[in-house]
Amino acid sequence: MIDKNKVKNILFITLSNLGDIILTTPVLESLCDEFPEAAVDVITGAPGAEIFEAHPSVREVTVCGKRRSIGERLREIMDLRRKKYDLVIDLKNSLVPYLVGARSHSRLSLPGGGARHKKDEHLAKLSVLRPRAFGGARFYIPVTDEDREYAGGITGPEKTKNTVMISPGAKSHLKRWSALKYAELADRLISELGCRVLLIGNEDDAVVIRKVSSFMERSAEDLCCRTSLGALFELMRRSSLVITNDSAPLHVASAAGVPTIAIFGPSDDRKYGPLAERSVVLKPEVSCRPCERALCSTGPVEGCISRVEVKEVFRAARKILLSTER
Repeated sequence: MIDKNKVKNILFITLSNLGDIILTTPVLESLCDEFPEAAVDVITGAPGAEIFEAHPSVREVTVCGKRRSIGERLREIMDLRRKKYDLVIDLKNSLVPYLVGARSHSRLSLPGGGARHKKDEHLAKLSVLRPRAFGGARFYIPVTDEDREYAGGITGPEKTKNTVMISPGAKSHLKRWSALKYAELADRLISELGCRVLLIGNEDDAVVIRKVSSFMERSAEDLCCRTSLGALFELMRRSSLVITNDSAPLHVASAAGVPTIAIFGPSDDRKYGPLAERSVVLKPEVSCRPCERALCSTGPVEGCISRVEVKEVFRAARKILLSTER
């Protein structure tokens, strides 16, 4: 067991993609709770800089570039060694804890088998601290006054009835439910349930969002590339429902605690599904999933996610929205 009084410097090595990074923030929050007097440094991918640089307990953030020479990597290791870390929590399972000479570090192999949510898997690395559960650890997403003002200008000061945020993008095309189906769903939400629909995404999602808008008969509000991470979190917190593929906004919705309908294809919803109460996962009933592959060897070009029907998603949305009204 680690002597907490001797832990003065902590290195936290997190992941690279935004959604994955968000799922690691409960680890940082738990570390800060366990060692409130320790200095914490973070190594992260570029999307994590916005999150960790705003954290009040983080001393220094190092952003890992994808292309670094051997000399640059060696210099980084030497710089880290000079900081004499007492504890390293490494979610990448790299050799860095050994190379920097940490007194204690998260172990590479974890007990137990089977699929479990990535949030819980990351928190299990804290078993080096003491044998207790950290499952209730909170997420961390920084929200500024400007983020709150921006969100308030769109939704008003409080939670808005029947505001639905739709995120139709995803990095892999196999994780994207079709733009045509999203358009049909949005039209039904507006015409049959009187919803206000906000389309969200980043620059990588712009083409998909334009397709959704062009297929729609009704009008949705396009917020693509118009929200910071904090503003997105605040908008979700004020909304009634988020509908999304397996992508970063799914995990922002979990952090915001908003009911979520997550449409899954090849990825494993047991590992990456929504965590907010009253959330629903809709997925194709095929024996080969979750394959977690980048290419579908048996299905159509768009993969198994295409088997999820609009009526299923609309039915789930109506149930959540009607229960919210009560």
